[in-house]
Amino acid sequence: MATVSVSSGTGKVYLQPTSTMTATNENYVNAITATSGELHKRDVSEKLIKRYGDQGITGLLELMGAKAPTTQTTFEHYEETFRHNDIVVQFDTANQVEAGDTVTTTMTVQSEGIHDSKNPVRVGDILLFEDGTQVYVQTITSTHVFEVWPMTSSGWVTSHSASTDYTASIIGNAFPEGSSQPEGLTPRIHEYSNKVMIMKESFEVTGTEATNVVYVKVDNEKMGSGYLWYLKGEADTFKRFQDYSEIMMIVGDQISNSSLAASGNSVSLDGSSYTLDTLRGTEGLIPFIANKGQSMDLGSASITMADFDAIVKSLDKYRGAKEYALYAGINLSLDVDDLLASQGAYAAGGANYGTFQNNKNMALNLGFNSFTRGGYTFHKKTYDLFNHPKLLGTAGSNYPGYGLCIPMDMQKDAKSGDKIPSLRIRYKAANGYSRDMEHWLTGSAVLKNKTNTEDVLKSHYRCERGFEGFAPNRYMLIKKS
Repeated sequence: MATVSVSSGTGKVYLQPTSTMTATNENYVNAITATSGELHKRDVSEKLIKRYGDQGITGLLELMGAKAPTTQTTFEHYEETFRHNDIVVQFDTANQVEAGDTVTTTMTVQSEGIHDSKNPVRVGDILLFEDGTQVYVQTITSTHVFEVWPMTSSGWVTSHSASTDYTASIIGNAFPEGSSQPEGLTPRIHEYSNKVMIMKESFEVTGTEATNVVYVKVDNEKMGSGYLWYLKGEADTFKRFQDYSEIMMIVGDQISNSSLAASGNSVSLDGSSYTLDTLRGTEGLIPFIANKGQSMDLGSASITMADFDAIVKSLDKYRGAKEYALYAGINLSLDVDDLLASQGAYAAGGANYGTFQNNKNMALNLGFNSFTRGGYTFHKKTYDLFNHPKLLGTAGSNYPGYGLCIPMDMQKDAKSGDKIPSLRIRYKAANGYSRDMEHWLTGSAVLKNKTNTEDVLKSHYRCERGFEGFAPNRYMLIKKS
């Protein structure tokens, strides 16, 4: 078959005639595109595929907590202590006792705790030791040193060595006839404080790029939908900033390295230098529990029913809530599922579902599975943050084995009497100006009201917030390596 050559400007187009008209034959269009580009309209779906699904990891604090403004960078609250307290003592070297001894002995308080410099025991107190021995405090010899006698003729139940810690509870007192009143005890308080930290994020697009149309349709909660890729960039920036804001409330630490914030250390931003002496962090939920609350380290073993029994007993001992949200990493979550499956059904029964507006279906819709043990109800949810491959779930991380037991009831603030949740976010605010979550746009591109002559659109985010937790004794941190 002959080839016909036809002149077309500076190049040539080669046509290959055919005796059959075929819609799928690319001969004519291919010949044209060989020199002048693609003429076929590409079949591109306008739907952007969510390869990793919903990538948001926020939700724990929004669901479990609340928010409250603060007018200072440091916020505080007070919590009541135990009405009754135990003490840790050691027997003096010359006064260690044997089982059956009935003589007086001297001991020294090793941990005065909330009693500060005052003696936690008083003359006339009756102490109960771990072995069941009851002793009477006869004399206070110095600030933390006192003498006791066994209460009965049987003496000490077991032997007690010198230079060893023993725990005793103050269970009452006794006084002779006609005696004076004992020294009074002043209620003590626990003081909690934390700081807000400043977090920022920005996104920038040129005016030219902002008018480049793409095949896929992009949704932006703040700027609407369209075929403009910068909408995706701005939306991702906002969601990433939300994630950062939550992550710091979960794992953040206060800055205690004096060298970091030392005078002379600085950072350079947009051509200006800023010293780090005002740099602040906030103690997040996990450090809050680890530093002040209760913890269970499982090592590499799977959690057992005996472990859960120990958790329940410890929570009950330190006045935990009857209902908990258990946010678990994927490894711990699967272990709990296997455990419950092997034990049979542990239904939630009459659980209140307080955080879920007393709606069991709401709890299920939010992905919580509930079970009860020893009168304590746990609403378990797999927490995506702990297993995120680019965040806490990186290779070698132990966070997929972590679990957070968060109390779901309400407490009263000792200072104001107001009901407060177990945790909340504090943010800087005053006189109608809030720094909970700020967003503003600058530039001369896209905007109807230009802010400057720079041919860009800049989207800015900023917040100043911190984590606040209440009653750490009611929390439990579970760790599996």
